[in-house]
Amino acid sequence: MMAILRMFIVQRRAAVRLLAASLLCSFLCSFFCPMASAQTKSKLPAVEVFGGYSHLRFESKTLGFSDQSNLNGANLAVSLPDLYEGLGVAVDVSGYYTREMEEFNFMIGPQYSYQWKGIQLYGHGLFGKARNRLRQPGSTQLEPSHLGRAIAFGGGVDFALAERLSVRAIQADYLITSEFGSTQHNIRLSTGLIYRFGKR
Repeated sequence: MMAILRMFIVQRRAAVRLLAASLLCSFLCSFFCPMASAQTKSKLPAVEVFGGYSHLRFESKTLGFSDQSNLNGANLAVSLPDLYEGLGVAVDVSGYYTREMEEFNFMIGPQYSYQWKGIQLYGHGLFGKARNRLRQPGSTQLEPSHLGRAIAFGGGVDFALAERLSVRAIQADYLITSEFGSTQHNIRLSTGLIYRFGKR
């Protein structure tokens, strides 16, 4: 009988301690979890999506053309502009077209942004691949294409139009591609609109 009584007392003490520990954990969680959640929300990085017109001055003499080529196309970029004190990352895709050739670029790299009186200045270094296709009007043969290296160094200027909307007045890049065994030194100019998701 005494053994049963002692066991009951031990179990009751354990239950009281477990209940106290549970209440303490609940209190700590209710106090610290909202703070952590708010802090996490405030640190969510902004995402900027850019889309617009782009012009490519392509050094096509290296591919047997008589002169440089002027290609019109589009530029799309998605960036996390402020992962750490203005330093972020950008993914850049662009495509260009003429009767004689097509050029597509897929690049990613670091980007640094600086805000000044509603103006955002930025510079980036992008690295990736370029796909060039030489078109043959009037031919049914397979058009020759090549996948090579692409490197772009440049930057631009953005002006805020609204809280989440900006215009990219100009983006200028020195674009180096390696196509069909030769290297091209090209100039790329882009302009368009930017929409921002999240907070800066």
